[in-house]
Amino acid sequence: MRSLLGLIVILAFLPVNGFAAKMTERVEAAAKNGKYTYVMFYRADNAATEQMANTIRSHVAETREKTTWAVVNIQDRAESRLVKRFDATRIPLPAVFSVAPNGAVTGVYRQRVSQEQLTNSMLTPMYSDMVKALQSQKIAVVCLMPATAMPIPTGVAQLHRDADFKGKLHQVNVYATDSSEADFFNRMQVDRNLTTPVVMMFAPPGTHLGTFNASVKGQELAQELHKSGKCNCTKCQKKKK
Repeated sequence: MRSLLGLIVILAFLPVNGFAAKMTERVEAAAKNGKYTYVMFYRADNAATEQMANTIRSHVAETREKTTWAVVNIQDRAESRLVKRFDATRIPLPAVFSVAPNGAVTGVYRQRVSQEQLTNSMLTPMYSDMVKALQSQKIAVVCLMPATAMPIPTGVAQLHRDADFKGKLHQVNVYATDSSEADFFNRMQVDRNLTTPVVMMFAPPGTHLGTFNASVKGQELAQELHKSGKCNCTKCQKKKK
């Protein structure tokens, strides 16, 4: 009973109009407003549920301009669409999914979560763009650029023209002059004072395939993709058979 009352108190901090509509609609509305949504799923009103909800509520209170949250009981048929979207019936509960405005899932935390984990799941716009591409089974080609006036490395354009990778690549351009992307550079361990572009490639679900300098050729990038076995191109698929 104590934990149930605790959860009721926690839910009282959520906007009333959030419960007039389905939680799915709340997530979609938050995305349109450029906010992250922490979607918390639970089955039982117990101490673990209360603790997780408390942590999320506290975090959102401190970051309300950038975040919001939604609480979903997986047994609520009205929220079956959201439960199915995150496959929430198959993981230990309670659990919280961090969802970026573009729909990328930037963090999944089961049974317990910390303030630090929630903060780390908030990515820069271009980082979440990369994550979204990887979750869409694309190869992410990241160009870390000194400035917008500098041309993209020729090798990247050459890679895009390679028929083996048609429709399989997603390019992400990140500029050191954009202060909102500083954390992207930090996480990639690339100095924002770079003078020439740096190219990085990632394969689903987030495997780092290599870091290259600005003079890299398209053929070199293609070779790394083929060597990784993760490019999923027709040529490599035939070799596996």
